[in-house]
This record gives sequence, C-alpha cells and structure tokens, in this order.
Amino acid sequence: MAKKLDEYNYAEIHAKACELMKTRKHLKRSAVEEYMKFFETKRAHSKAVSEAAKEYIPGGVQHNLANSYPFPLAIERAEGPYLYDIDGNRYIDLLCAGGPIILGNNYPAVRDAVMEFLQHSGPITGLYHPYEAEFAELVCKYVPSVEKYRALGSGTEADMVAIRLARAYTGKKHIIRVMGGYHGWSDQLVYSYNGETAMKAGITRECFENTHAIPVNDIDALKACIAKYENDGGVAAFIVEAIGQDSGIVPTTKEFHKEAEKICRENGMLLIYDEVVTGFRLGMGGAQEVFGTSPDLTVFGKIIGAGFGCSGGLGGRTEIMEMLAAGISAESDKMVKVGGTVSANPLTALAGITVLKELVREDVHTKLNEAADYLTQGIADLAETYNVPALVFNHGSILHVDTHGLQHIPYCVSDPEEQQKQAKDAYMNYLEFSMALLAEGVVIANGGKTYLPYGSIGILDDILKAYENVFRNFE
Repeated sequence: MAKKLDEYNYAEIHAKACELMKTRKHLKRSAVEEYMKFFETKRAHSKAVSEAAKEYIPGGVQHNLANSYPFPLAIERAEGPYLYDIDGNRYIDLLCAGGPIILGNNYPAVRDAVMEFLQHSGPITGLYHPYEAEFAELVCKYVPSVEKYRALGSGTEADMVAIRLARAYTGKKHIIRVMGGYHGWSDQLVYSYNGETAMKAGITRECFENTHAIPVNDIDALKACIAKYENDGGVAAFIVEAIGQDSGIVPTTKEFHKEAEKICRENGMLLIYDEVVTGFRLGMGGAQEVFGTSPDLTVFGKIIGAGFGCSGGLGGRTEIMEMLAAGISAESDKMVKVGGTVSANPLTALAGITVLKELVREDVHTKLNEAADYLTQGIADLAETYNVPALVFNHGSILHVDTHGLQHIPYCVSDPEEQQKQAKDAYMNYLEFSMALLAEGVVIANGGKTYLPYGSIGILDDILKAYENVFRNFE
C-alpha cells in the first residue's frame, strides 16, 4: 500500500515536496498529442463557443475556475455527480464550483425548496426576510466561536470586512497573513497571494504598507512581525486560511494554530480564520473544530449558500460583530460601515438553511470523509503502481493529488533562477495533469485540487479508473 500523507504533518509533506522537485515526471508527449486531438474533435463546439465569447468577454471567461486547459468547456447541465457539456460529453464533477457543491449538483432537497419559494416570491426585495435570522441562527449553532453572523455577498467581501472590523475594534493598523494564501482579490489582501509583487497592477504601493506575510507554520516569524510593528500602530489581526494555502496544498499544522491563537491573545490582536473552503466542508464546526481553536472572527464563502449567488459572510464574538452597522448607518464614528443589497437575499439564505439541515440529517460528513479516505488511498496506490512522484493526502473531502509541487517551490528552492526554472516546469505539469483527467472524464481544479461531493460516493471506482488511465501515461 502506497503512502497517503498525513494532512497535518507539514514536515512530512514538505520533505516529499522537495523530493518531488528533483523527480517530477510528465505525461508522455504522445499522450498529450492524443488528448489534444480528443479535445479538438470531441469538444469542438465548446472550443467554438469559448472563442466567440472573447468578442464580448475579456479572455472569453468570467471567472478563473472556467479557464481550463486547453480551452474552456461549455457546461449546459449539472445533475448529481455529473456535468454535461454542449458537445454531449459527461464528466464526474470533482471541481464542485471550487468546493461549495458539497451535496452534489442540483441536489433534490435544495432544488425543491428553492423552486417552491420562487412560486410565491422573487429572489430579492431589499427588505428583511425571516430566512435571514433562521440561517444566522444555524451558523451560530454549529460554529461555537460564532455568536453573531453577518451575511455578505462573497468571501472576498467578508475578508475585506474582517480586517476593517479588526482595525476598528483593536485600534491598531497592521495585518499579518501567511505567504501564498488567498483571501480574495481586494487591494490590501491580494498582497502575497503568490508573491509580494504578484497581481499588483492597478494597486498603489500604499495599499500594501500595512499588510505583511510570514512563512507557513513559522511561529517565530509571527512573533518577530508583531514585535516589529508594536510601536508603529501595532498589529490588529492575524488572518490565515484555516488549513493552508490553496485549500491546504501547503498545509498548516495543529500546533501552529494553537500557538498562533495564544500569541494573538497575548498581544491584543484578533485571530481571523478564512474558512471559505473549509466551513461546513470539513465538518459542521469547520477547521476550527478540528484544531480545537476559537478564532475571534470567521470568514465564510460560497458553501454556505449551496453555490447560489451572493454567498458569503462573517461571524464572531458579539462585542466585535456588533460594531457592524447596517447599510450606511451613521450611529457612531466607531461603527464599521458595510453594505450589500443582495446580501442575505432569501433565495440564498433558504438554500443555505436547506444544505445545513441536510448535512446533519444525512450525517454527510461521516460518510463523505470515509469515502474521501478510500479515494485518496486508492490514488496513492495508483501513483505508486505507475511510479508517479506525487503528494497525495486529504483534508476530509478536500483531496490533494499534486504531481507538480508548484506551490511548494518557495519553501524548497532558495535560488531565484532555479525557482523560475522549477515554476515553468511545474506549471506545464500542472496544466497537463488536469487536462488529461478532463479528457478521461473527471473535472478538477487546475493543479490537482479536488473536492469530493456527497453525491459521488457511489462512483469512487470510476474516479480511480480515470486516475489510472492518466498515471499510466506518465514517463
């Protein structure tokens, strides 16, 4: 049996990642050519549509997940574990819209609740609806650190509000984050998404002055950064993707979280968990339930609205959350102003209510995590059988099958020229691996990030067959 790595053992994963830099393999050129021909012939309509879209849409796609290689697929139907494109091809959906489709596509209980609602109401009125409170109550019930919850339009919005709220509450100005993490695309938090200068176009240097990044799991670096700015406005918050960069491909450790929580308390700063991916996917209590920690603020994203639009929110301690003013309220200069007409719209709130109830009623996490462990071990065995160097591990139903090591390069390679060389090689592996799986009928996010939905636990061996077909084409 092959080695399925321990998802919370960063040292083990780091060592394996550094080894991968030296032993990385690629798809055979003959296999790549065959896959490319397959796309040209069997996905021709998708290609034509994506090319035509460029006339009206920048780049031809509206969001990054759709930008698959060698060209975007046009999906016309989603049902249960499957997606169907306009060329008539069927795919097993392990993309899950970037994670939120935890139950499966067009899940009957969610669909029926939404359809019934739309028989007597539109999706938005701009006024209060009782579903808002019912949904907030459920979030508070299942996530112990959340005493009050405020719905917002997206995870990006929630991250923006979180750091604004942290500064208002503490009276301090600096924010610390982890290198390579992602907290949406706002000016201040896009800093160090993939490097200090990445994605900087259109952002003034001043926006980065009070945002700082530390290496993953580096408690000494966190302490040093806090001390550095103690007499320069102080540090308001430490914000971290709960399981680590890119849904956990560069994972955080349980020990790091415990120590970071302690340090935040000692220094009068807030601990913010970005649980956009992990909230209600790792379990009803999210990653903080796994770590046994209690962040001051928790950021939620698409999963809380079952993939419906305008899904996002922020929860936390009452004394902090009650600084949030509704709309453009001017009750006090200490209130934090936020808005969002479509936030907490009844359609999304109802979808979220239904999903949370189904997760509990069906004991989804127990079944899903068992299935994910089986699938991950199966993929690890296949990687060993076909001698494909890979990092294979899972955080519950979030799977990592990394044959490239792209995100680990800054931690394994110090020489800038070698970093560039490694990145170029890893990137092609990154694209071609996802492309090959897509040709074999499995949709994942580019690079190996994979989400298992509840609706797919009956077809795990079909998924393994697709991985086997791809692995046997490596050399």
